[in-house]
Amino acid sequence: MTAIGRLGVALLGMILGAGAGAGVGLAGGLIYTEVAQTSGFEGYSGYVVVFWMACGLLIGLFAGPFFALKWARR
Repeated sequence: MTAIGRLGVALLGMILGAGAGAGVGLAGGLIYTEVAQTSGFEGYSGYVVVFWMACGLLIGLFAGPFFALKWARR
């Protein structure tokens, strides 16, 4: 695979990983607010969900290219 091809696969993995990570983080944040019975006062539960979503996005942003390039080498 050429360098441009690897770059394209890594970029695609980054985009898909970030989207998947944000989705998993959103689900995790919603589950956490229900289980922990987080207060909804002044949108506090929303801040908690956004924090979880941002953490999932960052994890997916770095894990996506790693797994995409690993998959492309097969």
